[in-house]
Amino acid sequence: MRFLRSSWPQILITLSTIILSGCITTRVNQNYSGPRPRTAEMEQYYSTGRSYLGSTRETIKQTNNYQIERLLIQTDQGEIKIDYYKRPEISNKLIFVFPLLGGSNLIADHFAEYFADRGYETAIVFRNDDFKRPENFEKLEVLLRQGVIRDRIAIDYFEREFGKSEFGTFGISRGAINVAITAGVDPRLKYNVMAMGGTDLPQLFRDTTQKRLRKYTDTVVATRGLSRQQFFTFLENTIRTDPKYLAHYMDARNSLMFLSAFDTTVPIKYGIALKQEIGDPKTVFLAADHYTSILYTQIFKLPPKAPFGILPFDFIESEALDFFKRSFKEGNFDIRQLPFTLLQLPLNLVVDMYNSFTDGVDTGGAAPPWD
Repeated sequence: MRFLRSSWPQILITLSTIILSGCITTRVNQNYSGPRPRTAEMEQYYSTGRSYLGSTRETIKQTNNYQIERLLIQTDQGEIKIDYYKRPEISNKLIFVFPLLGGSNLIADHFAEYFADRGYETAIVFRNDDFKRPENFEKLEVLLRQGVIRDRIAIDYFEREFGKSEFGTFGISRGAINVAITAGVDPRLKYNVMAMGGTDLPQLFRDTTQKRLRKYTDTVVATRGLSRQQFFTFLENTIRTDPKYLAHYMDARNSLMFLSAFDTTVPIKYGIALKQEIGDPKTVFLAADHYTSILYTQIFKLPPKAPFGILPFDFIESEALDFFKRSFKEGNFDIRQLPFTLLQLPLNLVVDMYNSFTDGVDTGGAAPPWD
């Protein structure tokens, strides 16, 4: 498991902090006045055009609480593949679970199943690997924009074919960045949870410690005869589909963030910058890095078929579920959250006292290129 590559001292610190003090949660800033209004220019840039042209459906799994339908949607942007976790009862609500960057949907599957088992229909919009290929370097903005349009077409599809009208999102890492982008563009994605996300993609490329992204940079620089500065200047000049331009259109009052205090993969400073650009939503700071944050979930189990994960609690899952219940007005505080709330309380009070002395929130973010 990848998180075990972190140093054992870091893991021990994480475990000790979880046991002794939980984590710190900051509430949405009380001076927040709301998101910026979206513009007609932005709507045109991310227009879905004819939306979808046709689709097929196939049931690929059946459980007691839901069935998974594999949807293949034909569009001008290519075929969109979606796994739809469909519950037997009719509902107008749907949570999109945005996967990590390419590869396996293991983590997205876990959260989609978790929410579906507890009453919410979910959907995973599959990603392809085009973004990861160095040969597509000059097309990064095209691919990012296309991803937003494909997400919006998926929303169209669930509105028209399944009668959905209330949407939430959940994303970790690249999935959280995806949430901040697409929910910034499309107001239908109203209730949004982002874990270990960040803003300013060119700077993330520059500062990340993730070996895969560093190798990507080295490959592009070597094959195109660029300097590293030319590489990052190109990104700065071409990428428009970036949380730094879009996150301030989200509503901080309808957002929840998780940030890992020791994160260097998506460096914590870019997570904090995203928090500020959205408008200071409620944020949970975890005593972990990008990979040891998995200790706050039930994603991996030891042994694999154990009844619970490495630690016997599902903190991120249950916090997100509680957020969706409150947002969809389907439940009050879950008593199972009480131990975590009590553990966090002393540090939270200190943070809230500090925030009470701050002025109003600047929703941050650079001026969008289309304004």
